[in-house]
Amino acid sequence: MFMHEEESHIEKIEDFNVKKGEFILNWIGQAGFIVKTSEDTIICIDPYYSNSVERYDGRPSRRMWYNRFLIENFHPDLVLCSHDHLDHTDPETLPLIYAFSDADFYGPASSYQHMKKMRMAEDRIKKLELDTTYNFKDVQFKTVFANHTEDSMGFIFEINNITIYLTADTSLDSKLYEYENYDIDIMISCINGKYNNLNVKEAAILAQKLDVKLVIPMHYGLVTDNTVDVNTFINHFEKENINQLVMDVEKNYYISKENDKIIVNKKDKK
Repeated sequence: MFMHEEESHIEKIEDFNVKKGEFILNWIGQAGFIVKTSEDTIICIDPYYSNSVERYDGRPSRRMWYNRFLIENFHPDLVLCSHDHLDHTDPETLPLIYAFSDADFYGPASSYQHMKKMRMAEDRIKKLELDTTYNFKDVQFKTVFANHTEDSMGFIFEINNITIYLTADTSLDSKLYEYENYDIDIMISCINGKYNNLNVKEAAILAQKLDVKLVIPMHYGLVTDNTVDVNTFINHFEKENINQLVMDVEKNYYISKENDKIIVNKKDKK
């Protein structure tokens, strides 16, 4: 999964065609995802491109693999940070994206202050408030509760009448059950079960409470002291009869909805 035997789709994601009614979802490792819409909007969430966790925390947290794409060839329109931990508001990754793109950068107060320390211009950064709906080009998203740090947040996106809930880092909390009112189609969930995050069984409990149509796991397989065997996730979700998708790294998945069913197509051509 992580050997990059095939070409990365990230550097050329601008060239991939997205039809009306679908969007591209691409996993870049850990909690990092890229979304591209049919209006060519590119949103990047929690990118972690460096080895900051090991460098600054001093834990045995060396990356198990490195991204293949060159960050100077990646040009998102918006970067969202869910909270101010090194693998979510990365002081080495964000300045590179800032330098090589025209992206705006949004995050909660702690991430926002960290961005200011990175000397990002005020007109390119925004402080996100919890439980607030934002519109960026053709994408609408709402910031929602996450039980992790003081101002951590998850995101609920509305794209093409598809509702995507990205838990970000969070432990299981009854407040999360309130999101069943959003009729969530896809849940992107942490599964590592460490550092106050959901484990595999807790992710399944949340998926069942919210009655989601598809679960995509994240926050595993990158940092040596903070991972879980993804086969544990696959086996448990099959046992619980919950639809799941384990994504390959840096590959484009085209997501659409037909007759209330989520359709996923993995395409290698533009």
